[in-house]
Amino acid sequence: MLQQRFYSKYNLINIIISLIPLSYIAGNLILNLNILILLITTSILFRTEIFKVELNKIDKIILLFFVYTVFNGVFNNYLNFNFSNASDQNVVLNKSLLYSRYFLLYLFFRFLIERELINFKLMFWSFGLASLFVSIDVIIQNFVGKDIFGFEGGSRRLGGPFGEEYIAGAFIQKFFIFLVFGILLFFKTERRWLFNILIFLVLISSGMGILFSGNRVPLFLFILTLALIFFYEKKIRHVLIILSIVFMTAFAYLIKTNQDIYYSYIRFAHKSFQIIDYAKERIKTDRVDILNAHIKEIESGILTWQQNKFFGGGIKSFYFNCTKINKFMMENYLKSCNSHPHNYYLEILGILGIVGFLIILIMFFVVTVRALKFIHFSENITEKSKFLIPFFIALIIEIFPFKTTGSFFTTTTSNYLFIILAFVVGLIQSNRLKKDYEKK
Repeated sequence: MLQQRFYSKYNLINIIISLIPLSYIAGNLILNLNILILLITTSILFRTEIFKVELNKIDKIILLFFVYTVFNGVFNNYLNFNFSNASDQNVVLNKSLLYSRYFLLYLFFRFLIERELINFKLMFWSFGLASLFVSIDVIIQNFVGKDIFGFEGGSRRLGGPFGEEYIAGAFIQKFFIFLVFGILLFFKTERRWLFNILIFLVLISSGMGILFSGNRVPLFLFILTLALIFFYEKKIRHVLIILSIVFMTAFAYLIKTNQDIYYSYIRFAHKSFQIIDYAKERIKTDRVDILNAHIKEIESGILTWQQNKFFGGGIKSFYFNCTKINKFMMENYLKSCNSHPHNYYLEILGILGIVGFLIILIMFFVVTVRALKFIHFSENITEKSKFLIPFFIALIIEIFPFKTTGSFFTTTTSNYLFIILAFVVGLIQSNRLKKDYEKK
């Protein structure tokens, strides 16, 4: 295996990477510190070599996105940010410049992947086991009333190790796939029944952890992830079928016996249909009926974007521009503004405008098409090529447009997205370079 050739300095990098999920649990300060240590360590070890990575077309589109973000920040900060109540009058410029660090993160991971310095086995196990830990902690919290850290749960939502920040379900949904593929790729046994039981236990624990967390959108995304795994991994399709039967039975039982869960999902379904009806009416008649909080966020996102259609208002400007919405609309329908509209694409429109929206849309489209072509039509599937599928599935789920989300420009979202993106692009590129070398 590649990792057997590494000296301790390479192992140090992989240990830092393996701690990323735990940093998520510890909070943004520790996550930022972990990423900073990774960037500094990689810089010290490889210096200018990092910047000799050959940029492909996707890399250049991603670079264009970050360059545009900086110019957008300069433009909006000095020409379009007129809010005397802002504590920092240069907040848009400062946040735009600071956001550029995610291109460095992307580039550094691209370098590590291309140079074959990633210990995939350690990464998959550490990412996956962190997800399993959170799942078990939430399940304990549900049945005992407290998790292993002493955090008590609410009536409907449980935070597990995240305390009163109810994001445990989202964390499990983002990272559980690495444990599934860690077993598929690295767990070697002649006992097929043991392999199947292990996969089943991981999946049922993850599903129940998300269900008990009360995070409904992550549960939907978990099911969507399982559907994609079912499509790509024939080896565990029978396990997934059994899992579906068991999980649906357990879910039906909980719906019947737990009123909090029952009313939560009844409201979720009702609000989902209201959003569909709202979207139809909005397109046909431009008429607004604010039937629930999610529609309010969607409408505030649309109205905020309409103030600066082409270039948006700049990073960290959404709340300020939202407060400028038509007084009648604000007083009679919206009532208040949040810091983001709880959907990546509406937020990108409001912050970066149509120009930024098109750049990132092209970026996602090109990456998706390249990945699909490589997975389905490549003639040279190497051992490392198999690692692409979980990252590709994770990316598709992350950029899925019809979901409520946190802010696109936060630490947790941007770190996860650009790390996953780096692996998808890096694995495609490194395999292409290998094929070109073998032809010579």
